[in-house]
Formats: sequence, structure tokens, C-alpha cells
Amino acid sequence: MITIKVPCSSANIGPGFDVIGLALSLWLEIQVSVGDDESQGAPHNCRITYEGEGKDDVDLGPSRNLITQTALYVLRCHDKREFPEPTHVHIKNPIPLGRGLGSSGAAVVAGVALGNEVGKLGLSKDRILDFCLMIERHPDNVAAALYGGFVGSYLKELDSEDMKRKEIPLAEVLPAPQGGEDTGLTPPIPPLDIGKHIRFPWASEIKCIAVIPDFEVSTAKARSVLPTTYEKADVIYNLQRVALLTTALGQSPPNAELIYDGMQDKVHQPYRKTLIPGLTEILKSVSPSSHPGLLGVCLSGAGPTILALATENFEHIASYLMQQFEKENIKCRWELLEPAYDGLTVTQDSELNKVGNDGMTYADAGVSIDSGNELVQSIKAAVASTRRPGADAEIGGFGGALDLSAAGYSEPPVLIQAIDGVGTKLKIAFAMDDFSTVGIDLVAMNVNDLIVQGAEPLTFMDYYACSKLDVRDATRFVEGVAVGCKQAGCALVGGETAEMPGMYQGKEFDAGGAATGALKKGRKMLPVKAAMQEGDVLLGLKSSGAHSNGFSLVRKIVEKAGLSYQDKAPWDGSKTVGESLLTPTRIYVKALMPAIGKDLLLGMAHITGGGLEDNIPRMLPKHLAAELDASSWPVPDVLMWLKKAGNVSSREFARTWNTGLGMVIAVTQEKAEEAVEVLSSAGEAPVKIGRLVKHTGEGVILNNIERWN
Repeated sequence: MITIKVPCSSANIGPGFDVIGLALSLWLEIQVSVGDDESQGAPHNCRITYEGEGKDDVDLGPSRNLITQTALYVLRCHDKREFPEPTHVHIKNPIPLGRGLGSSGAAVVAGVALGNEVGKLGLSKDRILDFCLMIERHPDNVAAALYGGFVGSYLKELDSEDMKRKEIPLAEVLPAPQGGEDTGLTPPIPPLDIGKHIRFPWASEIKCIAVIPDFEVSTAKARSVLPTTYEKADVIYNLQRVALLTTALGQSPPNAELIYDGMQDKVHQPYRKTLIPGLTEILKSVSPSSHPGLLGVCLSGAGPTILALATENFEHIASYLMQQFEKENIKCRWELLEPAYDGLTVTQDSELNKVGNDGMTYADAGVSIDSGNELVQSIKAAVASTRRPGADAEIGGFGGALDLSAAGYSEPPVLIQAIDGVGTKLKIAFAMDDFSTVGIDLVAMNVNDLIVQGAEPLTFMDYYACSKLDVRDATRFVEGVAVGCKQAGCALVGGETAEMPGMYQGKEFDAGGAATGALKKGRKMLPVKAAMQEGDVLLGLKSSGAHSNGFSLVRKIVEKAGLSYQDKAPWDGSKTVGESLLTPTRIYVKALMPAIGKDLLLGMAHITGGGLEDNIPRMLPKHLAAELDASSWPVPDVLMWLKKAGNVSSREFARTWNTGLGMVIAVTQEKAEEAVEVLSSAGEAPVKIGRLVKHTGEGVILNNIERWN
């Protein structure tokens, strides 16, 4: 059983038209049974049952019900024409329909989540938002329902091609049956990062009174009464108030005067008075002075629900507002709601529904201690293979141990530590279901940062966080970490596996790592900036590709090029796009240690996020700059393809990716040849790429960059 829960939401909160949304504690719940015998032969392999609000009016046809229609859209974007297995979808909906409480927004979020789960697509919440915004074109409700809490959102400016997809008529995104049967064509796939959001603070004292009239106002009808242009003064009026309101609602104790004034609006509420009898009079009839405890009152979304924010006297305030509606012969009910901070949640533990009267266990909440223990057993051999003098690499205790004496440090060394993650390269690993290399990336991002300071990496610890632990996936990841540790000569002495239901979607996880290194007593920590001077030589060590940086842009370019990760790579016909992009970051530790031991190096820069332009200056004194000859080293084919396909400028290229250099080294002219020999003997192919010059404004001077074009 999969359980999907999405909160209702209130949009605008007065002046924040199409900008602000608040998730509230009334939950749409979808119970999904995959492999359901009774659903065999059902249209699109899906059978729907429903309970709750509007039961007699809700269409139970999977191609017409908004939730399953949305799920089918998501599945078809991933080449799945129907539900992969016979599926029973039971909808429990307490959210009133057409009342301004985000019922359609909740349905769209639930539908995208449903497609994600039954299709096992592994979409992140940010990608789920992209799909939602293809259907629900205004971000306020869906962002609040998806992320939870008090949320501000906006739609990004897209390039012309992405905008064409974004603005495809809704009838083509979710074609109704009368618009034609399934054509077999792939529907418009959302651009990446259509919308952005931020969660504002919310004072814990503030509760929400929802007064819900017994009639509907459709979103289409509510928008039809809005003008096409606004007076400048009215727009400024709203902007001034929304700028203050988002902060005022997070302050404790709440300032009633500031919130009440901040919730006034001239952009949408005044135009909806023709749809909601007595609206203007009702909104003006209450204030903090007339009703102690009230902070502010507004129309909830498109209405007709009235939302009153208050700290006390909830029933008195609700009763008064309902009396005002009764004067217009309108019956109402009210709910006392609180912010729903979880947003979309997905639970996949079938046992949770079998608890009955038995005592609950940690597993009932989605955390499996048994799976954690199974993981420890499955990775013990890989972890033990990383043992080194001073660290036995045995896991299962409360911490990792390191004996510095046994590690070869007879005198107290300087300890140097690093911490880092893999970043969005993980997204490609999810798409490829291949976690064998990202563990190497995690180690590389840490140990390369130690070696540039002259420190020998000694120990490593990893952190693996997921919603539900998949032992096979986690094992493959940790085995990759162990490979990286062996390449670096450090021991994997421990780690943390955090199973956090609801924090991540599907099989997604995040990973971080920390490494500890040592610098022998008396040895200088690199870089030795005081010894650097004009004319010193810069050497480069080749990268294996993009390493672990710039993958948000990588993914954007691949998507814009119309490629899937399973397609053959345009830059390497022997690999798929995903296989090539998952090539792990090079670990330079063992190649650099001999040169460090011979005191041949002045400094090093690990070329990570920020590329050449941001990383090389980190090793230089302020009076020196690096002058590089871009024609002196080869750029990997994958990076050249990304530059061309993304129309990335040379300047941006040098600030985003490593351009083919994973490590840049500064040496004196006198020691340059010896350094090249030592590095070559260690298996590297160092290249002379430039020299140090007087700093005259730019930290990195790139010559001959036209070859990148």
C-alpha cells in the first residue's frame, strides 16, 4: 500500500496574489494498491473509488479524474502509456471543492506524486513542481501543497523554446477523451526549474479560521472578473503590504495592527464582490479592535471561503463571520486549521495499515532497524578492504578510531579536515540506477581538498540519508566509497545511515562525507604563498570529465538537447549519456604524495565548483595572478559538447567546469622539470599550462580561449 497525502492550501493571504500560499491541516489522502486483482481490465489499468467532499460530482474515469489524469500525463512523459500494473486508487478527500482551499492544486500534486510512485520514476520535489506547473499554471497553491508551510513562489523567465512548452494549451497537456483518444504521442515534457519557492517563517501562535460558505466559485469564473490592467497605485499598494506581511506573520508575538493592515488588497478581492454576496462588508466588519485575538481577514484564494488569522477567541470570530453570511441567506461551516509543514508526504510501508490494536514499532513509522543491520553486514567486507596502518576499518561500533602513531606519525601532526557532498550528479545516478561511481566522487571531493594542503588522507566517514532504506542501493553506494578510499589510501572508519520517511521522494537519497588528513610536524602547510613569485610555473593534471561540479547545468543542457540518459552519448559512441556523465572524479592523492614528500610544490588548486577562475586564486597571494594558455591542455569531448550544446560562453565555461584540468599546481622554475618527472613516475601526465604574473585586476588570465569555440 502506498499512501499519498497532500494538504489543502490558501492562496494570496490578502495582497500576495499568485505569489503566496499557505498549506493548511486538511489533507487529501490517496491510498494506492498496486497489483490489485479487482483492477484487472480497468481502463488504463486503474480503478478509482472515492469518499469525501463532492462524492456525487467527482468523475471516477481515470482519463477524466484530475488526479489520475495527471498521473497518466506524468507516466506518458516517461514512455508509460498507462498504469504499469493493475492499480486501485482510493481517494479520501475532506477538502471542499471550489471553495478557495486549493482542492485542484492538491489534486494535481497528488496526481504527479501518484505517477511518480507507480512509475517508479524517482522525481525530486523540485521536478514534481515542474510537472504540477504544466497543469496548474499558478504556483501559489501547488508550491504550498507540495513543500508545506507558508510559501512564496514565482515562475522563472524561460528561454523561447522552454516557454513554448510551458505555454502549450492545457487541453493538449491533459487531453479530454472527447478531444481524441490516446494518440500514442509523448505529451509536452516540462522544462526544468519552471518555478522557484521559499518558505517564510510563521509564528506558532497564529491559527487559521476557515469560514466555508455552502456554494462554489470556480477558479475560471473568479479569474474572469479580474481586469486585464491595473492602476499603478493599486499595484504599489499591494507590493508595500506583501513586503511587510511575509515578515510580520513570522514574528512572535504577532503585531495585530501590522498584520491587519498588511492583509489589505486592491488587486483581486475588490473585483470578486460580484461573485460573493456581501464580501466587501464582511471583510470590513471585523478588526483586531472589534474582535480581540483577530489578526487579519481575507478571501482564501479565489473564494468564497473567508480566512481569518487569529491567536484566540476562534469560535467567537467564526460565529460572527457566519452570521454576516447568514444575512445574505448563505449557510456556512467553519474549520480551525494550522499550517501543514510537511507538504506532500508519501508512505510506502504496507505494514502501517495492519497495526490494528497491536503495539506500534519503529518500522510502522517507516524506519527499519532490520534493514539498517542488514546494510551493515552487506558492506563489512568492502569497508574492511580499506584498512590501513592506524585504522582497522571495522564498523558497527559507536565511532571510528585512528592511531596516529601506528599511522606513521611519531610526533603530533597537524590534522586537517574536509567535508563535502556529491551534488546533483546524484540525479543522473538515480536515472541510471547506477550508484557504483558516485561513492568515488564523494571521497574524491574530500581527499583532493586535503591533498592540496599537503595533508595525507587517513580516514573517511560517510553520511547516507534516504526516505526508505534500499539495502541494495546503499550497498552499491558504500562499495563505491570503499573504492575511492582505497584509491586515496585512507580507511573508511564509519558512517551514518539516516532513514527519514517523507524527507525524500521514492528511491532518492543524499550523501555527504568527511575526511581527516595529517601534516607531519615541521612540514609546511600548502600553499606556501610567501615563496611564490612572478615566473613560477603552473602545471595541470588532467580531469576525467565534468567530475562532480556544474551538474545542474549539465542536466539542463542534456534535457534541452532532447536526450535521455540512456541515449548514446554524442561525444562518445561507446557509452550512453548517463554512463559517460557518471565517470567518477579523479583522485590525485597517490600521484601527488611523492612530490609533496620531496618538497617540490608551492601550492595546488583542486578545480571544483567555480572552475579555473574561482579556484586557482585561492592558492595565490593577492599580488599574483595566474596566466594560462588554454591551448596547452586537451579539453574532454564531453565538456566541449556541453559548451557547444548549451551555447555556454568561454568565460562561463571556465567558471562552471574544470575545462579538462582537475588539479593546478604551482612550482618554482628551478623545480619544474623535477616535479614533472616525479608526477610522471607516479602515473600522471602533467602539462605546463602557464605561469604566475603580477596581479593587475584579474586573478586568472586565460589566453587562446578561442580554441574552445
